[in-house]
Amino acid sequence: MRLKHGLVGAFIMFLGVSLAAPAFGHGLASAQQIRALSNGAEVRLDPSDSSPVIANLAPGATLDWIGESGPYHIVSIPGQPGQDDLIGYVLATEVEVVGNVSAGGLPTATGSVIPDIYTQYERSKRRRSSGLKRSIWGGSAAIVAIATTQILFAAADEDAYADSASHQAAVDRHSRAGTFRNAFTLAGTGLLAWGTADYFLARRDMGTMEGELPALADAALEEQYTVASARRGSGKRKFLWGTIMAGGSYATVKWLPWLGVPDREDYDTEWKYLSAVHRRDRTETANTWLIGVGSVLGVWGAVDWVLGSRKMYEIEAISRVTALPAPQRNTVAGGGPDLFVRRVAGRTEIGLVWSR
Repeated sequence: MRLKHGLVGAFIMFLGVSLAAPAFGHGLASAQQIRALSNGAEVRLDPSDSSPVIANLAPGATLDWIGESGPYHIVSIPGQPGQDDLIGYVLATEVEVVGNVSAGGLPTATGSVIPDIYTQYERSKRRRSSGLKRSIWGGSAAIVAIATTQILFAAADEDAYADSASHQAAVDRHSRAGTFRNAFTLAGTGLLAWGTADYFLARRDMGTMEGELPALADAALEEQYTVASARRGSGKRKFLWGTIMAGGSYATVKWLPWLGVPDREDYDTEWKYLSAVHRRDRTETANTWLIGVGSVLGVWGAVDWVLGSRKMYEIEAISRVTALPAPQRNTVAGGGPDLFVRRVAGRTEIGLVWSR
């Protein structure tokens, strides 16, 4: 019996060590470091050549490796006793990654597992764009469902129909339309909420990353010009369709006699007159919806048109200035100014600097 218990205990101990060894071994042996290849390797606060240098590495100096951000390695710099470690960025060309051997041949995490900040930023941009599109489609579906039910399927009073059977048929159609309206409204509202949440969450993430790396918000001028041109073209189309929608609806209701205000003397029976009154009421409802939606679309398009055009003119002015030949430098003290064009914190600055 003692021998049996001893064999069972040995088996449990062997099983525990076998299961624990990979976990502890992987955690201890999978750490990676970077080693400086030359003297004066610069560790910067942000992954940018304009970011301040927070440390210089001697040849062979090592730091703990965290990940990658574009052409930079993310490293951990030990802080003072009682203080947190600092996070820095060093060019991959100035260092090498060491300590990439794990115990027992287990796979180790590499920089490609966690996407760099540029990939995360582009992913957030796509999420923001898709969220905005879902919000527009969801809101449009709900509005169209409500408007269609009120305009096409609204039932009038019983006196507006030739008999009770016609009135009951109209009521039944309105009831069926209400069922579809509720379904489309619910689906559209859910899509609107989903898209709105994605839009604002992605926008928040983009703002956070832009605060960490301001260069993310400064796209190339060619890309900015393409975006501005697309915005101006989209604004033109929205303004045109909004104007046609609002103006066409107003003109149709005002000038088409069949949709005008009915006159009692033009109808033989009371129910025909009341039916025409009901038709006029639905026409007024449709006119209100179309003018409202068209006005919103027109204002939205006008704003996009103006802002897109303004951005294009700004970029064109920058390109003209930068294409000018460089002014001659005056070697005399207190000579002429030098023209500069630069991007600072997402803004374009054009000015003169006087040499002394």
